[in-house]
Amino acid sequence: MVDGAENNEPTLFAQNHYQTPKGKVYSLTGHLIIPEIFVYSKASWDKLPKADQDLIKKYSREAQLEQRTLWDAYVAEATAKLKAAGVKFVPADKEAFFKATQPVRDKYGAKYAGLIERIRATK
Repeated sequence: MVDGAENNEPTLFAQNHYQTPKGKVYSLTGHLIIPEIFVYSKASWDKLPKADQDLIKKYSREAQLEQRTLWDAYVAEATAKLKAAGVKFVPADKEAFFKATQPVRDKYGAKYAGLIERIRATK
């Protein structure tokens, strides 16, 4: 029996969590955003000619954009299937989460003020 899970829409569908009574509600928290990260050894990168570096950057960016397009389509397909199966999508009260974590920011936030602001500005 699934009492709760933390997943994106495609995983919720693929793992059949929506088939349990408690899996019929999906909270739209938006708290999990997985970035596409390009990782390359600096030592190896520095050995490449600039033209090769430019090509790798160009095609990495193209792959990133294609992945986002494919992911968005996958999410839309899973969401449609979940809704057809009776899953209710509920927007979360994000401001309530923000207020509840204010004591943590008050205690530790000054040191990370710049980072916190960059995160909040992310769209």
